[in-house]
Amino acid sequence: MKFEGVRIFRLNFGNFKRGAAVTIPWIGIFVGKGMENDTDLLRHEFGHILQYRKWGFSFFWKHIATNSLRSARNQRRKYMPHMHTWTEWSANWLSYQYFNKPAEWNFRKFPIAPVSESRVSKPTFSVSNKDFMDEWLET
Repeated sequence: MKFEGVRIFRLNFGNFKRGAAVTIPWIGIFVGKGMENDTDLLRHEFGHILQYRKWGFSFFWKHIATNSLRSARNQRRKYMPHMHTWTEWSANWLSYQYFNKPAEWNFRKFPIAPVSESRVSKPTFSVSNKDFMDEWLET
C-alpha cells in the first residue's frame, strides 16, 4: 500500500496499537493496524516527508526527528500536546499546502499553525513562531 508514492507499513505492537505513527524518509510511513486508511493521519505523516524534502537529511534528523520523538514521548507527561509543537504543526502546514488546502482538513486534530508561543511551539533557531513561518516555511 502507498500514499503519494510513499510505502505504508502496518504495525501491531506497542504504541502502534494505540494509534501511533512514525515516518522514516526513504523507507516509509509506519502506522498502527487500522490506521492505514486514515487520510488525516497519512497527510500529517506525509508532511514529515515534505519537511525532509524541503530541509534535507541533516536538518531533518538533527532537528525534526529528535524533537518530534521527544515531544511524542513527553506528551504522556502533558507538557504540551504533541501536535502543538513546531515539528508537528509545520508538517501539517506543509502538507496542507501540498494538498491544495483541502476543505475537509481536520484543523482541530492537525493544526497548521501554533496555538501559542512557547519554548516547544517554536524551533530554538528562530526568534518566534512568526519568524519561523516567514523565514522557513514560506521559502
